[in-house]
Amino acid sequence: MEKLIVIAEDEKDLADILSINLNTSGYRTKVFSNGLDLLNFCETLVPDLILLDVMMPKLDGIETCKLIRRKPKLEKIPIIFITAKAAESDIVVGHEVGGNDYLIKPISNKILLSKIKRFLTETNDVKEANLLKFNEIIMNIDSYSTTVNQKKIDLTTTEFMLLETLIKNKGRVLSRDQLIKRKRIWGDDKIIYDRTIDVHVKNLREKLINSGKYIKAVRGIGYKIESDD
Repeated sequence: MEKLIVIAEDEKDLADILSINLNTSGYRTKVFSNGLDLLNFCETLVPDLILLDVMMPKLDGIETCKLIRRKPKLEKIPIIFITAKAAESDIVVGHEVGGNDYLIKPISNKILLSKIKRFLTETNDVKEANLLKFNEIIMNIDSYSTTVNQKKIDLTTTEFMLLETLIKNKGRVLSRDQLIKRKRIWGDDKIIYDRTIDVHVKNLREKLINSGKYIKAVRGIGYKIESDD
């Protein structure tokens, strides 16, 4: 079945162009002029990917993204912001609220299609029983064991939880603040600082050897895990 891409964009001409280009490339589309209508639609049908403008009436893209990430059935959907807001602070906010990518208008159709393809085809983290997979990395959630290229690697509980969190959010940038708030990683009693996260990520990369390259720092924001383009 064709993948469904939902577009929330109040500029009708741009929304129509996006829809036509995506339809021509083999995707189904549904267009909305604001975030509220998009959210109502997602209550009945879950899309495969969302293109989200920031400045919209009724409910802007930032608030829409926040609400999407709070819903369990929607929290893993790739979200690409498409906006004219190009300040570094706007880009940081877009990632911190849960956006997977942030494109500045006017956008290249080729670049957009490339990013959409990557998000929709990078499915190596599909769960099988209690296994979590990402490329050659396989995590057994029940036994807290991890293998890379079928070779077992020894991770601390914190490293295991950190890797699990990154893989479950693959392609999505997790800010240091978001990681600090993940009690599943750190427990309830630890006081965590930005430097603490950096040290654990460094150790995790080293233990993953060549696969450590998938864990990528996003300058000034945090970390994400994704395959090389």
